[in-house]
Amino acid sequence: MAKVQRGDVSTLILPDQVSEEILTGVAESSVIRRLAKTRQMTANRVKLTEAEVNGANVFWVGEGQRKSTDAPDMSSATWTMQAAELAVIIPIDENVQDDANRDMFELYKPQIQTAVARKLDAATLFGLDVPSDWGQASIKAQATLAGHVFTEDGSPNISELLTLIAGSGATTADGALQAIEDDGYDPESILAYVRFRARLRNAQDADGRPIFGQPSGPTIPGTLYGLPIEFVKGTNAGSDGFWVPADAHLVVGDWSQAEIGTRQELKYKLFDQGVVTDGAGNVVYSLMESDMLALRVTARFGFKVYAPDTADGETVADGDKYPFAIVRPAQS
Repeated sequence: MAKVQRGDVSTLILPDQVSEEILTGVAESSVIRRLAKTRQMTANRVKLTEAEVNGANVFWVGEGQRKSTDAPDMSSATWTMQAAELAVIIPIDENVQDDANRDMFELYKPQIQTAVARKLDAATLFGLDVPSDWGQASIKAQATLAGHVFTEDGSPNISELLTLIAGSGATTADGALQAIEDDGYDPESILAYVRFRARLRNAQDADGRPIFGQPSGPTIPGTLYGLPIEFVKGTNAGSDGFWVPADAHLVVGDWSQAEIGTRQELKYKLFDQGVVTDGAGNVVYSLMESDMLALRVTARFGFKVYAPDTADGETVADGDKYPFAIVRPAQS
């Protein structure tokens, strides 16, 4: 079991003239929480039912003619959203906290917020450590089942890549944007790995027109085929991000069909008494006996993608309608 000791933080107990911004860093926000809809969950498990009218008819009526009647069909689809908990305990020797010229726990909070954001993004987009309580697979897994993953061949070129992104208009969708549109959804924006930007800078369509527009300001995103595109830094292989480059160049979707439910935002609680145990129930730290403090952090989130074919069973199959698609590199 880990704890924070003096040797771990000695370089952080610094003179006052060192700015706190350098010490704390800046918390990163979750891309899935920015793009998807959000819901404040009133319980840990919420059932969501959507009623749908399947067509209604109206009729032209000539002067003096009888008006016709109609009885539109109505159906419903039901999804269940359940929150899963993220949590961590950070033990620290009390004398380390006393001797520091900053509140150690406040220094950790931005990185804890970043870790929560990355955990959410990795689970929802790529299925990394996805909680079973959600009852629904990741966007990557379901897009794969629906046939919405488009893969470069072993000799990629820009023409092939643009078709994989946009589609050629063939009867069977051969590109991400076309696949989503053919299923009746409206692509809203694109997420892409930051290194993929280099391949887009000079990309042109068949008429020689650039299809990628660089951001025109700090809050104005770039565009790809007229859609906003956001580039994500870091990879899941390191400590600086969550993206899986081998799984996706980009993810495009109708983000209004995805929803993050929040049952509890980040909650911090500091303890100076109690015990911390291992997986077998053995006491590892007794806070009072060892003059220790422990910060407990918890949060609870749910996740769901809404589409007719994800209702009830909440899994899709080949050919089902799905509001997301992926373009990925050649697979080894």
